[in-house]
Formats: sequence, C-alpha cells, structure tokens
Amino acid sequence: MYEIYVDASVDIENRYIEENNIHFIPMKYTIDDREYVMDRQQTEEELEHFYQCMKDGSITGTSQITPYTYDQIFRSEAEKGHNVLYLCLSSGLSSTYSSSLNAAQAVMEDFPNVKIESVDTLGATGGVGLLLMQAIKGRDEGKTVEENADHLREIAPDIGFWFMVEDLVYLKRGGRVSATAAFAGNVLNLKPVLKINDEGKLINISKQRGVPRAVKYLLECYEGAHDDTISSDVIVAHAVCRDRAEKMRDEILRINPNAKVQVCPMGPVIGSHTGPGFCAVIHFGNRNFR
Repeated sequence: MYEIYVDASVDIENRYIEENNIHFIPMKYTIDDREYVMDRQQTEEELEHFYQCMKDGSITGTSQITPYTYDQIFRSEAEKGHNVLYLCLSSGLSSTYSSSLNAAQAVMEDFPNVKIESVDTLGATGGVGLLLMQAIKGRDEGKTVEENADHLREIAPDIGFWFMVEDLVYLKRGGRVSATAAFAGNVLNLKPVLKINDEGKLINISKQRGVPRAVKYLLECYEGAHDDTISSDVIVAHAVCRDRAEKMRDEILRINPNAKVQVCPMGPVIGSHTGPGFCAVIHFGNRNFR
C-alpha cells in the first residue's frame, strides 16, 4: 500500500487527481502582502484573478516547502503504515527536493518498516503531470513503491519542455533579465523561448519576434523532439491564454495524430515568475533537441 503525493507545481487535468486519490504537499504563493495556500489545483477563476493581479502590477511570489511540512505529512502516513511516493518540483528550480529527502529519512528512521520515495522530476508544470500519469499507471500495474520510483527517475530526463514568455517584465522582476534587456525586448516585440535542461534548470534557447513566430518555434521543437515510445501524452500549459493553447493543441494533432493532448491552465508556482501569456508544450522525447 502506498500513497502518491505531488506538490502544487503540477499541471494536469483535474480528473487524474480526483479519480486516483492523489494527495498534495501544500505550497504557498503571495499577491502583494496576501498569502494563499495551494493544497489542491487552483480553479480557472482563481488563476484568472492571480494573473489579472499580475497585469495590474501586483508583486507575486512563491515560498519553499519547509522540512517541517514534509515531516508532518510523511509522518502522518507512516503512522498509518502507508508507504509514500512523492513527485517533487525540480531540484534545479527549488530546494524543496532536498528538504523532502531530509524529512523522509528522519521519518523512516522512526518507522523502519515504512518506505518514502521522493522523486526529483527534473521539471515542473505539465512535466510533473506526465510523470504523475506514469506513477498512477505503475501503481495500477502492481509496481512496488521502489519499482515505481525507479521507473520515474529513469524516464524523467526524457520529458521535453518548450516555453514561451509573452512579456519580459516578469522575467525582469525575477532577476532573469536586466531592466534594459526587458525594455529593449518589449520594444522590439521579442518573445523569449525557454526549456528545462538536464539539470532541471530553466534556460533561454531563443528569442522570436512576435507571438506567432514564438508559437511556431515551440511547435517545431515538438515536431523534432517528440518520441511516443514511452507515451504519446502531451500537456499544453497556459497562463490565461486558452485560445492560443487550443490552437497549439490542434497543430500538435496535425503533426502527430496519435498525440493525446491536454490543455491545462498553469498554476502560480512557475506563473508567478513568467507572467500571463506564458505557454508551454511538454511531452516525452528529447529535451536536448534545441
């Protein structure tokens, strides 16, 4: 018996959460001075409010999950005799993975018959979602918690992430670009394209002039990098630009009619740093195509 946990960095159709008894490690985000707790996926209405606040100039941010939070949740499951499989936001984007390992070790020392497996997803948003789908499949097939965790670690590097940022001001706020570069980029209508690398870190790979060219670049990355050997599932995550995301879904299906595409709103964990208009194509394949 084991329970599957994710944190609120995940983006996936909510039915996977509801139908498979998936649990959340709470995360927190702020809008100006007000703090919100994410212990579930945010509704589209909540996300529209979040991104509208960003557009209106509010300062947003997220906070790390504390070791104490992990300890309390893992210990609660251990007291019931439950093993735990936890899918964590990339260690390249957050220190929460190391916190989860420390908490898991402390709990397992107190409960030697319990196994807690923390998996570094080396990704975020829909990438965590794709691994969650594989974790559910593994549990349904009868994999032990150790076998499932080992499989997820093996395939985590085989997820490709291609992101587009619409407004450079949000990257400037996060310190990823200078104020001068953000101003010049917006004047020239440049849209950065990013990916997650092998270390699980977000890096810039291109700048495209205008949204249509940036979207075209994302689709070219998918076309060149996708590999259905593991799964043909694709997640298109978006920050309040559903029309754009749905058009991207249609293009992905044109490229690969076998693709199973979910269009999902993107939560605040990544969105607070990249802003509204952000769009991502996430799939199994070669993350080093570009």
